[in-house]
Amino acid sequence: MMSPAFVLLLVGLFLVQVCALDLQVDDSFQPRFCNSPIYCEGPLLKTVQLAKLFPDSKTFVDMPTKKPVDQVLEAFNSLGKTLIKQAFNHFPLQWLKKVKDLKYRGWIDNLHHAWSQLTFKFNTSSLCEGCVSSTLPVKRPFVVPGGRFREFYYWDSYFVIEGLLQSGLDSLARDMIENFLDFVDTYGFMPNGARIYYLNRSQPPFLTEMVKLYYQETKNVDFLKKALPVLEKEYSFWLKNTTVTIHQGDKKYKLNHYNVENHSPRPESYYEDYNTVYNGTNFTTKQQLDLFSDLATGAETGWDYTSRWTKVKDYTPDTTDILRTLDTRNIIPVELNALLWSMETTLAGWYQDFGSDITTDKQRARKTSYYKKQAKKRLEAMDSLLWNQDQASFFDYNLTSHARNDDDYSPASLYPFWLGAIPDRVRHSTETLNRVFDLTRDILAKTPGILTTTTHNSTMQWDFPNGWPPLQYVAIKAMLQVDQWLENERYAPLAKVLAERAAASAFCSWYLTGGSIPGELQKLSNTTDNGHMFEKFDVRSLTASGFGGEYTVQVGFGWTNGVTMWILNKFSDLVAPDCTSSNIYQVPNLN
Repeated sequence: MMSPAFVLLLVGLFLVQVCALDLQVDDSFQPRFCNSPIYCEGPLLKTVQLAKLFPDSKTFVDMPTKKPVDQVLEAFNSLGKTLIKQAFNHFPLQWLKKVKDLKYRGWIDNLHHAWSQLTFKFNTSSLCEGCVSSTLPVKRPFVVPGGRFREFYYWDSYFVIEGLLQSGLDSLARDMIENFLDFVDTYGFMPNGARIYYLNRSQPPFLTEMVKLYYQETKNVDFLKKALPVLEKEYSFWLKNTTVTIHQGDKKYKLNHYNVENHSPRPESYYEDYNTVYNGTNFTTKQQLDLFSDLATGAETGWDYTSRWTKVKDYTPDTTDILRTLDTRNIIPVELNALLWSMETTLAGWYQDFGSDITTDKQRARKTSYYKKQAKKRLEAMDSLLWNQDQASFFDYNLTSHARNDDDYSPASLYPFWLGAIPDRVRHSTETLNRVFDLTRDILAKTPGILTTTTHNSTMQWDFPNGWPPLQYVAIKAMLQVDQWLENERYAPLAKVLAERAAASAFCSWYLTGGSIPGELQKLSNTTDNGHMFEKFDVRSLTASGFGGEYTVQVGFGWTNGVTMWILNKFSDLVAPDCTSSNIYQVPNLN
């Protein structure tokens, strides 16, 4: 193998950060396949990544070449992108004045204006002729999460779009959605993110929910009609590639799992995957290939990684050992099937209400009937396989053990309540609905912070003690939805407690890293930054970011900003805490 010094010289000669390329898409391109000799597989990628030249494996594969690809490969054998801030004017938030607390009001105004720092567009003029990049370019502006993520991601963007709509940036929200629709049209599905090495996997299918969110805000029927055929295309992708048949007695049910066939390290985590699969193991070839697939599938789930996907659940001294027990493709996840049920139900409703302008009456009736039947069959399967009546909760189903994972609580169990994927006998049972958040309440009562991702402490970032903003959004939405079914405010106080904690966690982390508000909140003297919004938080306090995983905790941060803005608009009477007080760590009584 070439020496690290030579590889570093090669990198310096032929790769530069940060520029862009307008890739020409081959009509014969097959989705879910990455075919670059630099960014996907091959000796160059392996040599650079295993030389560990960069602390983060993603750094190298995000660099474009500054020489044609054949010259780079020839030299070896003997994304970037220029991010240009979109020029748009921010309008004052129409709802900001209803936020009573002046600190929170000033903070939200800060987040409102921060969108420009996360908004970019591709520049296609910076690369030489014959140079290549790992970026998948788009025509319209887009918002990135922040930190190491200099491209947009699939499921993150739902919560970003929520924030953009809260900011009145409807046009930018639409640009984001149209970028996704273009990707589905081009590749047949929505990739994990806007990089060529993400073309072998997707992420939780939120595109229909994005269109729904935009439509609810704008009532733009024409846009909805334009999106409908593309949403059908995405649905077909999930049905074709991820459906499994489960036998229970003499009955057969069809549900979906995440499923990526991958037989090499992920380019953006090459060093980590290589060591996980090869170093210190005596796996058979089949076990190695299965683990590569389960690693990539774990990334497709958006929860990379968590004890939900592993056979070992709790802490061991070496996280790598836990990852070697991944069984991701054998888990039937609650949230994926709830999202697909919502997709089926929504497509049925939209074709029924708006399909006459884009289909014949016969096609419209057929499509409406088809999606209604698909939703009905899925809900029956979820009821039989994922629902636990004793605990009044949904749980993942394990194809390896042929049983529900009834001991593995996570906020994923709340997706059906948010989206409405609930059997009628549950929805119309006051006794059952009065118990559906018992587990959530018990878990929230154990720590002062937000809702933990799981109860297992595995050292992986999608486990205790980390809590993630999008899951707080789902939990609060679920509580408010169940209150509507109950026609009372049984869960409104619990929803407000969680909203308080989510807002306080983001606010205090921002303030303690240098955030300030002129006239309201003076910058701490021991800080040099200007306040950071983090991607995840430690549930054991209201003042700490999360940690763990394959990379350091990221700042930015798109989905945190979006969820925070939604919370402060919905719960406008929340009061900003004193982040330096010891009392902030107390666990409030939830009884």
